[in-house]
Amino acid sequence: MSAVAAARRRATDWAAPLTTLAVGALLAAIAVGAGGGQALASATRVERLLILVGGAATATALLVAPPRPRVRGGLVLALLAALAALAALSISWAVEPSSAWIEANRLFAYAAALAAAIALARVAPQRWPSIIGGVLLATTAVSAYALLTKLFPEWLNEFELFARLRKPFGYWNAVGLMGALAVPACLWLGSRREGPLLSALAFPALGICLSVTLMAYSRGALLAAAIGAIVWFALVPLRLRGATVLIIGAAGQRSSPCGRSARTRSPPTAPRSTSARRPATSCSCSSSSWSRSSTSPGSPPGSSPTRGRCAPARRRRTGVVLLVALALTPVAAAGLLATTDEGLGGSLDNAWSSLTDTSEVGPANDPSRLTATGSVRSRYWDEAFQMWRDDPVTGLGAGGYATARPRYRMDLLDVRHAHGYVPETMAELGIIGAAISIALLVAWIVAAQLTIRSARARAGGARDARRHRRRARRARDDRLDVVDPRHRRRRPGVRGLGRGPGTERELGRLRAIDWHDLRRVVAAAAVVLLALFTAWTAWQPLRSSQASDDALAAMDARDFDRARELADTARDRNPLSVDPLFDRASIEQAAYDREAAERALEEAVRLQPANWIGWMRLTDHRLFEQNDARGALEAAKIAIYLNPRSWDVNQRYLDATRRASGRAGEQAPAATP
Repeated sequence: MSAVAAARRRATDWAAPLTTLAVGALLAAIAVGAGGGQALASATRVERLLILVGGAATATALLVAPPRPRVRGGLVLALLAALAALAALSISWAVEPSSAWIEANRLFAYAAALAAAIALARVAPQRWPSIIGGVLLATTAVSAYALLTKLFPEWLNEFELFARLRKPFGYWNAVGLMGALAVPACLWLGSRREGPLLSALAFPALGICLSVTLMAYSRGALLAAAIGAIVWFALVPLRLRGATVLIIGAAGQRSSPCGRSARTRSPPTAPRSTSARRPATSCSCSSSSWSRSSTSPGSPPGSSPTRGRCAPARRRRTGVVLLVALALTPVAAAGLLATTDEGLGGSLDNAWSSLTDTSEVGPANDPSRLTATGSVRSRYWDEAFQMWRDDPVTGLGAGGYATARPRYRMDLLDVRHAHGYVPETMAELGIIGAAISIALLVAWIVAAQLTIRSARARAGGARDARRHRRRARRARDDRLDVVDPRHRRRRPGVRGLGRGPGTERELGRLRAIDWHDLRRVVAAAAVVLLALFTAWTAWQPLRSSQASDDALAAMDARDFDRARELADTARDRNPLSVDPLFDRASIEQAAYDREAAERALEEAVRLQPANWIGWMRLTDHRLFEQNDARGALEAAKIAIYLNPRSWDVNQRYLDATRRASGRAGEQAPAATP
């Protein structure tokens, strides 16, 4: 073998693990860097990264990928882009245009990430295991960090008040969903035959991620993990291996210190020895042999050559038994409910009532919430559907739920989201947004089904081709033995046949960049320009916020001219936000220019007339700065209509009413510089 061939072979061997590590590191960095996605600075950085990476990947695929008659997932990408475009278009009627801009940037970042995935699938279609492996690495790393915050709270999470896992996202449901995302990936990794040492890592990874899902006390995350496992067992034929991974991983989570601490105070005990050997004729799909192989160095699941294999008929029957048991799980649950004092009907009726009752009090932040059915989400959903009924076609505009909720709420909680994609989408984007979302879901399911079917067909064709080559090789060898055994030798390259397409064959299919192909070059250039423009657009709200911070700092330094200039800069960068106008009003008040401050506040309420905060600021200015009780009362009436349950708004309304009617005594003179 020449040096060039050896180097190429080494590059082929290292391509898959390096790709997996790169994908895992990128996903983990995005998850940790974005946090919960609510902080503007961190979310904007991640969105710009995704948009630029998606544009670069798409342009590269357009230049080097081989031509194909159709793009798998193209319709999904088009519908996601249409949803992002609808969010951007909703700026024109949104109750909070600045929030609609931010939500549109988020959706465009999602579309860019999907475009990058489609581009990578066209360039390297055989590298899909690296994507799943990267997802598994990222979810396991984030889940392990979340567990460490409870093991070492004085270093990583000193000011946490609840026992639920909240780091690194700041929201426990997000942490639980991160652990649930790893369940199908762990089942896939533990069911593979290639790389037995790597497959054995699926067992501890699944235990870590399940521990995080449980310790987050997130019922939605547990439901998502169950749905992921059900879909995997329904679609993937390797049900016995997957069941073994799930059983052992769940048992490991139950016996771990984290899982045990949620149920008992007793210290963990050492596991019993597993050094006993089973006969060589034991079934390779049995749980005990898988457990032994996962804990024995050098003999992970499915890799021992001394164990026999189950017959195909036996594996098929066992798989059918697993599916039947899975299907009978709801029947068993119904039987357990029927044995209670309330009976099956009464238990279901109580559970449905507690789930949909808007006056229900949410469960406590302890393990008891995992078995509770009550939730305050029904209250948020009911409010979202009330908003949708007021404007059913187009909705309030993207990101408008938080601004409009004070007019519909029955409590004093400040909630930014409806805690449900369907009610929030219908409230903010109306029937149009819901229709696009349903079409997007259907298109994704169809594309996934076609991709799986095509992959199975290619795998079957590859198996037939390998079988044909093996038969031809045996026939040739037999002929060589008959003629003269001394001349029997293999041709160069026969050993590599049947290995399937690797990195060398993938790179061989890539076409060289032809700069004379104007269609590809123009399309790639257009994608790059679109990505740059979208990234620049997504950056503007953050630049406006930074200029506002600098303006307030200049105001504190009594440099009012500089503060006004920075406030105008913030206004130019984000003309949809009222924050620069509020800053300008504060600057003018500090400079004792009350007329200019009132003009800024009046401009803010004209920009966002459905935002109660602007009317509240205008009420305070007229009441305490301008000494205009009647003008303050007019503004307070609108503020109390938009937020009738706020104590501050009601107090301002009472103050303005007393002053306007003269019952507050002699009005204080206006402040003078």
